[in-house]
Amino acid sequence: MKKIKISELPLYQSLKGLFVMGTDVNNRSVKVNLEFIESETTKAVKDADTATAAAAKAAGLADEATKTANAAALRADTAQAQAAKAAKAASDAAQSALSAKTQADDAAKAAQDAAEAAQAAKTAADEATTLTKAATEASEKATAAAKSATDKVLDTLGKIVPTGLFVESVPRLTLGNVNPVYLKAVLSPDTALKNLIYISDNRAVEVGLDGRISILNKGVSRVHIIPTCNTALARTVLIEVGEPTLRLVTTRRQMRFTQSGALRMN
Repeated sequence: MKKIKISELPLYQSLKGLFVMGTDVNNRSVKVNLEFIESETTKAVKDADTATAAAAKAAGLADEATKTANAAALRADTAQAQAAKAAKAASDAAQSALSAKTQADDAAKAAQDAAEAAQAAKTAADEATTLTKAATEASEKATAAAKSATDKVLDTLGKIVPTGLFVESVPRLTLGNVNPVYLKAVLSPDTALKNLIYISDNRAVEVGLDGRISILNKGVSRVHIIPTCNTALARTVLIEVGEPTLRLVTTRRQMRFTQSGALRMN
């Protein structure tokens, strides 16, 4: 299998069809659909936009109601002026009393109509206020829903994205060593996705997908340990492979043996 660098992989500009593998709090293997997270956030934003449009419509109704009330008030002022003129005509000319009375009645009716129009305008204004209040409440609910969805996304990411990496490695190995040796890499927190990539230059050793070290040649290899969900935590270790040497006692003048009499090797 040909190995390539992460920088050589093609870019993908969508979350559709993407999953992140890991384990949940019960240590069960799970996958997280990144498209689901994106759709929930998009829905919350759409709900907020709908509520905002409703609020704007209610505000327009309130403006129309205000204009209607102003027109009714103007008609009332006109009617009052006509009534005053009719009363003056009645007092100035008794012979036109009947005509003046008729004009006064007409003016009174106009005033009544204006009063009714003003009341209708007030009712419309009250209804517009109620609609505005309802639209505001809907907008607040949509905003709260969007915040809740965002909080859920951040909480989920906070649990599955690793924030720390501990690496334990052997600094030196000897040619001919057949004992299994592993790189120990531990991600934190415990709920983080346990996805790691081991990349070696394969000069002295190669590292398997499970972190097992295989000796290749004498020399020094540079090994990168990269968490796929947070590459900023990546670590690099150096592993040296050398010829086996005899283990000596502290004085460096005598060789050390095992209990069975075999030579101890470094």
